[in-house]
Amino acid sequence: MFTFGRGDFKIWWFMRVLQLKRLYIPALSILAVVILMLILISISTYRNLEREEKAALTFLYREGSAILHTLEAGARAGMIMPEWEEDSIENLILETGKNENIAYVYLIDSQGIVIHHSNPSFESMSSAWHPQLDNEDQVQSRVRKLTDGAEVYDLAKRFSPRQSLLMNYDHKDVMGHGQNMAVHQHSDNIIILGLTMTAFEEARRSDIHHAVIMAAILLALGSGALFFIFVIQNYYLVDRTLKQTQDYTRQVVASMANGLLSINPDGKIASYNLLALELLDLKESEVREKNLKSVFDFKETGIDDILSGCQSVIDREISHRQKSGELLPMVLSVTPIRDEGEACTGAVIVLRDLREIKQLEKKVRQSEKLAAIGRLAAGVAHEIRNPLSSIRGFARFLAHALSDRSQEREYAEIMVKEVDRINRVVNDLLTFAQPMKPNREPTDISKIIKHTIRLMEVDARSRDVLIHRNISPDLDKLSIDGNQITQALINLILNALQELDTGGIIEVGAEVDHSGNQINIWVEDNGSGIAHENKGKIFDPFFTTREKGTGLGLAIVHKIAENHGGEIRVDSPLPSKNQGCRFTIILPIKRSGRGRTV
Repeated sequence: MFTFGRGDFKIWWFMRVLQLKRLYIPALSILAVVILMLILISISTYRNLEREEKAALTFLYREGSAILHTLEAGARAGMIMPEWEEDSIENLILETGKNENIAYVYLIDSQGIVIHHSNPSFESMSSAWHPQLDNEDQVQSRVRKLTDGAEVYDLAKRFSPRQSLLMNYDHKDVMGHGQNMAVHQHSDNIIILGLTMTAFEEARRSDIHHAVIMAAILLALGSGALFFIFVIQNYYLVDRTLKQTQDYTRQVVASMANGLLSINPDGKIASYNLLALELLDLKESEVREKNLKSVFDFKETGIDDILSGCQSVIDREISHRQKSGELLPMVLSVTPIRDEGEACTGAVIVLRDLREIKQLEKKVRQSEKLAAIGRLAAGVAHEIRNPLSSIRGFARFLAHALSDRSQEREYAEIMVKEVDRINRVVNDLLTFAQPMKPNREPTDISKIIKHTIRLMEVDARSRDVLIHRNISPDLDKLSIDGNQITQALINLILNALQELDTGGIIEVGAEVDHSGNQINIWVEDNGSGIAHENKGKIFDPFFTTREKGTGLGLAIVHKIAENHGGEIRVDSPLPSKNQGCRFTIILPIKRSGRGRTV
């Protein structure tokens, strides 16, 4: 449908907004939950790794410290044996280094030179780590990464089994057991133990792997949510674009200067714009069940041929009788609606109102007629005027020469009067035939009306007719030809005086129309009015209902109004009355910074 009710459209739009919100909220919620879970998993994994690392380092520290003390205790216990030698320490280190959880163990002197190493190839080399220890019980630790990438937990402690031995046994007793031992041989040595972190690495990898799997699952869900949002967004954009296109199309169709209808193959109205209903004199409530066959004769208009043979009808002029009985001229254009199989599934009908065109054609014909008459009248007037002057001169001579013969003199004076009347007709003809281009200048229309009334007061009093004026006080100066407007008003007042009986009333007034786009100047009388059959002919040249009328007065008024870009309207009888007549000169105006201009 091209036209929807405003209430239906608002409800439809409100429902569309609710649907979009309902689609967006779950998607955004899923995305928020996924992001929150990713954050929580990341924080939890980080804390677990940190906690496990601390626990592992604490465990390794305790285990390493115990091994170091065990090595020292083993060496101390061996020293009291008679067979103890320096190689016994080396053997102890080698045996200790065979443990799968021990990466290496070695002993360095005060200069950092490796004395004994679980890997003999490293002996006599300088140690990369030479910790500074304050006492025999202090244990230092660190985590280092080997060249192959494996991490090792190092612990360092002073190695002084002989000092502890001397503290527990008498020096002479010890010397009695081993004559070749030097008491202070290992007093500044440091033993360094490297523990593998394989178990910790495996646990950390397991945690990271678990976290990665959980993150991948959440990312998959998040990607799904984002994809869903993307789909919804595209749907929203497409829907919004479609709606904008529909709105634009609806506005275009509603703003068309022509009526537009579409019908199905049965002739029922499927869509329309308001102008089409106005032209067809239909109401929206009637359209839903309305069949266009009850409005148009499908055979006469050619719509039957279109629905049956998919042919087009272009600019066919028809007359549609409205409910008021008025015949409305219009142009009908019909084109078929085809489906994919080229079958006719309906028709589009365009209706164009011809009333203005018909009025313009009538005005053109009238103008052409007036122009032709004007040219003829001008030629006739020039041919008549010269002999008229001679006839009038002879008539006045005869009236003077026959002054003693009353009857003949009276005939001569009648001749003079008739010649004067003919001369006035000739002057009117010449006035009518002239182009009459207005000489515009700012003019006070109220002064024009007052001046015209003063000119006509004598004639009005002689007929016992009152002339009133009704001028709006807010009139600005208008760019008009004051002489021509004065002439038009004189002609209208003369026309009213000739139609009024004694005691008649004439009103002359002016006001700006309520739209502000035109000014109305009128002459109104309370006479008998104009017969209905004469309304269409009163502006024709030489048409008159009076015996002594020339039929040019109203034609000249009509021409003056047209020369000013306006028109003249006649109302007879007056609204809400059974008599009277009003002639209204309607002049278009435009506003500017200086006021109004015709």
